[in-house]
Amino acid sequence: MIELNLTLLYQIAGFFILYFILNVLLYKPVLKILEERDKNIAGTKKEAETLEAELQKKLLEYENKLNEAKAKAQEERLRIRQEGLDKERELLENARKDSQDSLMAAKAELEKDVKSALTQLKEESKTISKDIAGKILERKVA
Repeated sequence: MIELNLTLLYQIAGFFILYFILNVLLYKPVLKILEERDKNIAGTKKEAETLEAELQKKLLEYENKLNEAKAKAQEERLRIRQEGLDKERELLENARKDSQDSLMAAKAELEKDVKSALTQLKEESKTISKDIAGKILERKVA
């Protein structure tokens, strides 16, 4: 059987005194530190999420700018290529025109030379025919 005596009261009083002392000196400070740590972890986690969102936003901006730069470079490349093709076409046309002009000038010069040679041959043929006729007839032909 259980005896209720003064020792039991001392044990109960000691238990409650120890409980209040441990509560003030150990449990409350430890719980406070754990709560602060949880707050710090939550704040750091929130800050990390904010930084992650900002990083994603900047990465998206970077990719957009990169795509814009690629598109501009492609447009510039096509423009320069088209300018080159236009310049090539212009140079070929100028060369064709110059060669056509040179050919026409050469033909005109040749025709002039042919007419000059024909005129000179006609005059010389008259002189040669008079000389041949004079030699054949053995007299001077007028």
